[in-house]
Amino acid sequence: MVVGKNNALTVHAFHSISQMPPESDYDRKIENQASFRLSVYVLGFVIISSVLLAINTWMIFSLAQGISKLLPQIPNSSILVQLLIFIGPMVLLFLEWFAWDVIYANRALARKSRGP
Repeated sequence: MVVGKNNALTVHAFHSISQMPPESDYDRKIENQASFRLSVYVLGFVIISSVLLAINTWMIFSLAQGISKLLPQIPNSSILVQLLIFIGPMVLLFLEWFAWDVIYANRALARKSRGP
């Protein structure tokens, strides 16, 4: 019967996997290094993004104050200023990371075209 053979194969495969030798110290070391590098990368990304958001918020807030003083006759100017303060820093952050990505990609292409 085919079902019996598949079950026996599955049990045999599981048994051979469970008897595999434990990971070597070198494999664990490589895995730990990769985890540490990823953690540093993510932490760096979060710190840089936080600093950029703070700077962007300060710039947009100053711009919004100037706009609100220049255009007091617009009926819904306070709503527009709040919208600018809320969305502006995030749009700037996106543009900054996009510019970084473009610059980094161009540098990588230039390095690749030069050869080793």
